[in-house]
Amino acid sequence: MSKGKQFLKEEYLPGALFLKTSFKRDREELFTRFSEYTPEYLVGFETQITKVKEIQQTLVLTEEQKKATVNLYLRANLVNGEFNFLVRYFKKCDFDTKILSQVKRNLNTHNIEGATNKINAVIQFIDANNAALVAKGLAADFTDTLAADRDYLEQQNVLQNQVKNQVSLLYNANKVAYDALYGYVSEIANDGKIMYKGTPKEKEYTITRIIERMRSGNVGGSDPTPATI
Repeated sequence: MSKGKQFLKEEYLPGALFLKTSFKRDREELFTRFSEYTPEYLVGFETQITKVKEIQQTLVLTEEQKKATVNLYLRANLVNGEFNFLVRYFKKCDFDTKILSQVKRNLNTHNIEGATNKINAVIQFIDANNAALVAKGLAADFTDTLAADRDYLEQQNVLQNQVKNQVSLLYNANKVAYDALYGYVSEIANDGKIMYKGTPKEKEYTITRIIERMRSGNVGGSDPTPATI
């Protein structure tokens, strides 16, 4: 699994909350094929979630830091969407789209630093070929908008990295609790994918799909996802 499709430390808790909603609904059905999924197992899962919640509540974050992850992912998704149009304009002009693909790949994996560094080169290229691209449909002020997006991504990335550093310290000091929570998540997800393969429920037990939901800013579920961590 690629780095962009693994839980980050700050995603252990929200990921567990997403999965818990599905597991509570399906536990009895899963129990018919996996005997460990007793009511006591659910209690253990919920207890571990509570332990990690209590640990993370010791973090003192600014409001900006709390919102940074959701804001970053939402803007990255929006910029990525705009690059779909930009790729098309480049192709209409017979320009090489390699750097655009690299930016999109960075945005998809949330390598924000890599993306913003390449965006600088994209802006320079567009400025040098603005007339040709505008003739194909590009907004005349696109590079101004893209520069503002780049600056915003850089700002939110700094805030998110501050949170990541704090969570990393917290994780290292409480590794047993975090790893125990991920143990539940991994086991339930693996068994749920087998149980519901080929059905709409399968995606609810697929780690990559859970990550996509979290990073899209879609909180979902019966528990409010603590997207701030």
